Amino acid sequence: MPLHDAHYQHWDGTHLGLWARRWVIAKNGLTACLRNKITWRIVTVCWVAGLAAAAFLFLIGQLLVADSTISRWAAQLNPQLQNVVGMLTSWLRDHPEISVRTTQDVLFFYFCLYLMPLSIFALGVALPLFITRDLASNAITIYASKAVSRGDYFLGKFSAAFGLLTLTWLAPVCGAWLVGNLLAPDWRFFWHALAPLCHALIFGLASMTALSGLALGVSALSSREKWTPALWFIWWALGGVLQPIAEHTQPWLRHLSFTFNLRQIALAVFGLGRDLQTAQENIPVLGDALGHIPTDTMNALSHPALGGAVAGLVLMLAAAALILRKRVVPE
Repeated sequence: MPLHDAHYQHWDGTHLGLWARRWVIAKNGLTACLRNKITWRIVTVCWVAGLAAAAFLFLIGQLLVADSTISRWAAQLNPQLQNVVGMLTSWLRDHPEISVRTTQDVLFFYFCLYLMPLSIFALGVALPLFITRDLASNAITIYASKAVSRGDYFLGKFSAAFGLLTLTWLAPVCGAWLVGNLLAPDWRFFWHALAPLCHALIFGLASMTALSGLALGVSALSSREKWTPALWFIWWALGGVLQPIAEHTQPWLRHLSFTFNLRQIALAVFGLGRDLQTAQENIPVLGDALGHIPTDTMNALSHPALGGAVAGLVLMLAAAALILRKRVVPE
């Protein structure tokens, strides 16, 4: 009698589909990212910033409550500031369909841009956990032997990067919008604030998709764990240095910076120039202050270089896809 039964046995366990394999890759990648203390601190800072944004929305809403602490505090300001607060309060009360949208558009524009560097830094810290370590340990061959295609592998790794950005960017923004409007004195704020939420979602999802793809491309450049984060941070820093120089030499060079391209997309999606013009027309005192902004700056806010930004990101993503195709192959 043989020691082991070699006869066929029907599998009675749970059958897992294709998406289960992709989910395992994504889950393990995101879990590995969150084991890093630096990443956890960045996530915490992002959520604290989200609470601060929600608190700011709450304070603006309290201007409409006559006996609130904010209203009593505003009454003790100097006459010029009282005039500004009074005009803002009247605008919010008389035209909420315009004032709420404009105010929250400006707020979430700057909030998204504030969270962007933190999210980019978090990606840089987690970069070796996406593909770099797999290249160093020949894990690609093991993945291939488990009936996991390169498409499944890329989708799982992309989802891990996208999930990290969701924790540091999209979720705090959506949380701030929800809590801030829940605490508003008028439930109609939810309806009037739908446009800023849509703008934040469009910009956030587009930016997160681009950054996740670029992060995978940089992560596949080397099998050394210290090299890929260094390349990512050098590219980020050089883009910031190159941008002001290119404005006076070759403007197209600005599009080599992915942060500049993302900022142009944010200006186009949120329409910051339009919102500032609306604020100028409805709050004369604020209009006088904004009138001192240089004409070139206002033109840049009102007419972002959207075409060049999209073209630059598409070329970067194409280069990242080429790197992934050449580097991530089973031996």
